[in-house]
Amino acid sequence: MKYTILFFCFFGLLLCQDSNYNINIYSYQNNSQYWWSTKNNFGKSPTKLGIDLNYSAKNLNTNYYISLSNSFSSIDSIIMGETYLNHHFSKNLNLKMGKYYRDFSLYMNDKLSSGSMLISNNAEAMPKIGLIGKHDFKNKNTFSLNWGIAHGFFKENKYYQDAPFLHEKFVYLNYKSSSNELSIGLVHEAIWAGTTTDLGSFNNPGNQPDSFKDFLKVFIAADGPLIEGERHANALGSHQGIWDFSYTIIDAEKKSKIYYQHYFEDTSSLRFANKIDGLWGIEFSNYLPNTNLLVEYLDTSNCCIDPPYQNDNYYWNYQYRDGWKYKDMIIGNPFVKAREETRLIHIGLSSKFKLNDLMLKITKKVNSSDQLRYQFLINRKINQNNLFVVLNGEDSDASLGIGLSFNIK
Repeated sequence: MKYTILFFCFFGLLLCQDSNYNINIYSYQNNSQYWWSTKNNFGKSPTKLGIDLNYSAKNLNTNYYISLSNSFSSIDSIIMGETYLNHHFSKNLNLKMGKYYRDFSLYMNDKLSSGSMLISNNAEAMPKIGLIGKHDFKNKNTFSLNWGIAHGFFKENKYYQDAPFLHEKFVYLNYKSSSNELSIGLVHEAIWAGTTTDLGSFNNPGNQPDSFKDFLKVFIAADGPLIEGERHANALGSHQGIWDFSYTIIDAEKKSKIYYQHYFEDTSSLRFANKIDGLWGIEFSNYLPNTNLLVEYLDTSNCCIDPPYQNDNYYWNYQYRDGWKYKDMIIGNPFVKAREETRLIHIGLSSKFKLNDLMLKITKKVNSSDQLRYQFLINRKINQNNLFVVLNGEDSDASLGIGLSFNIK
């Protein structure tokens, strides 16, 4: 089915007229495996000679996007990155299918952030098909409801003889006025079905439940079969999600945004038994002309404070042993690690002046001895094209990359 989805993406392109090409050619030093050169980089790694091709097109009510690159981890040939079609049945209902990331937490500045707690740009995009909708309340133009549901596909590996499925759904209640925006959302993700391998005493190998009745259990996180030695049945599949809060103050061109993604994996953390765990952020836009400043605080220190009631190994599951990963890379925030408490501060800064764009990211853990991880990028516009230089490093060690970006319409 996932290959059928991608076939429709390419077939639809034959009918498109309004299109845009972007080609990136870049090179990194050999010793370039620093944190920000590989993290939140769409599953790609630095290479001596990298080539990216991005293509977007529009036809009637359908948008298309294709990305190809030779820089994906452990892959020498050019393969497909984020690639999808997005068909709008109406202004408030659309179908999206292909390889894509997320349609929630849209307030996030993915270029500056340390990464969403659920789906960042760290791993490759997963094959998915989803339905996304919006409802505007009658006579109350300031209130709206956003929702979505999707079905996705993981990939076979040493843990999965048959790849499991992804179930995703979200709902947001939004308030918007001329000077304020408030959003409260709930996002639920689940790994289910597939065939797991026996890799330890905590594993329950074999064919995992995959019927429609089982899907309904996954949908509401209902209990699966009771495992021998356990006192209570666990929810069928591996579940994770966030309570998602964001508030924005608008003053002419200036914006102040604060957000919190409260991470949960079971009923206890859904009820905030893991206290303030998750991602906290604040972003200021245009307080200095064409400048964004973002500060985030990530906390996972309350994952296991009250076992067995509150005892979650974030991003890990006893049954789906690969955890919250796709192609061996974390799907969510790359700083979250199972069985490890993390508290860190992350700063992101971007600014534009004349023909130059600057971006800086700095991150450091505050609960343990840690290196200062950073990335500094300068982009210079030349006609319709761009020349960019990027520096990735940890403390006093760093590597340099340089590239050209060509835009063709």
